[in-house]
Amino acid sequence: MIQTLRAPDLSDDAVLRFVGGVRPCRRGGLRIEAERLGSDAGGKAVVHNYGHGGCGVSIAFGTAEEAVRLVDGSLQAGEPVAVLGAGVVGLATAVRLLESGRRVRVIAERVGTETVSAVAGAVWLPTGIEFGDTPQRRAWFHGILRRSIESLRELGAPYGIETLPVYEPEGAPEYPEFFDNGSLGPPRALEVLPIGAAGGPGRVFDTLFMHTPVLLRRLIERVRSLGGRFESRRIERISDLAGVGEPGIVNCLAFGSRDLFDDHAMYPARGMLVLMKPQDLGYIKHDGYRYMFPRRDALVLGGCFIEGDERSEPDEEMCRRILADHRSFWGRGEDGTHGACRAPL
Repeated sequence: MIQTLRAPDLSDDAVLRFVGGVRPCRRGGLRIEAERLGSDAGGKAVVHNYGHGGCGVSIAFGTAEEAVRLVDGSLQAGEPVAVLGAGVVGLATAVRLLESGRRVRVIAERVGTETVSAVAGAVWLPTGIEFGDTPQRRAWFHGILRRSIESLRELGAPYGIETLPVYEPEGAPEYPEFFDNGSLGPPRALEVLPIGAAGGPGRVFDTLFMHTPVLLRRLIERVRSLGGRFESRRIERISDLAGVGEPGIVNCLAFGSRDLFDDHAMYPARGMLVLMKPQDLGYIKHDGYRYMFPRRDALVLGGCFIEGDERSEPDEEMCRRILADHRSFWGRGEDGTHGACRAPL
């Protein structure tokens, strides 16, 4: 017996807008390491924390803890720190530094909901990043994954974090690396997929979903409540760091690190989303970069991964293709009306 579930409204009237963003990817994966800058930068101790690709929201707290450990090894106890960047990675790092007893100033041109982080979906799946090419590197990264998801679970609903089922149709890309670190339970096979018009087999697993606007606002509040300060400022060249008063700096500038620190392992990956009117569906559809996330402020339809393209503006033609692809999955016509969602009882 088949139960009809609530299907999304994909009609033209439900479309809010098209948005674009750039994932800050890095060949070789994360860069989390300390260095001492030269005299032109005031001899500052810098800890790098960037290269998160498409999973900054997912792993920000795990990498923040790694950054704090390196700060403690580079500075005297109690010495203040400046954090460069106020996306989710910079905010999480500032929180962990403040919790460790450091004084923190966050220096950023844009903060929180004004950053690329606000565009994210964001479901807890570490995509768009290299896990490592040695057993030691993968084990290190797996530790970051586990600590990250534990931190997000602890933050919970007040920070806009909930657990949702993720449904994948048969033939969707499989990513065993998402599960072999032990942070998520493995997918379960389904004879009848409870989403879409085809009613074919698929799989399901549970993971965390982060309502990014809520998460970013709460992290900003947390930084301020712990005594952290924000300064609106653009760091354009290494010599600008000489004027930073703090003896230590944590660099969370993501793609900005390519030019500021001459890291050409960084590369952009353009993404686009279609935002629909909010719909409390209670589940996620995932098929590689074709996904549907029920964020509180919008139903998010993705997407794409265009390596080497650093344009952040949305491409209307491509966004309309994304919308048409989702409508096809749900058996909708060109205007987005009609369709069914089925599940076994």
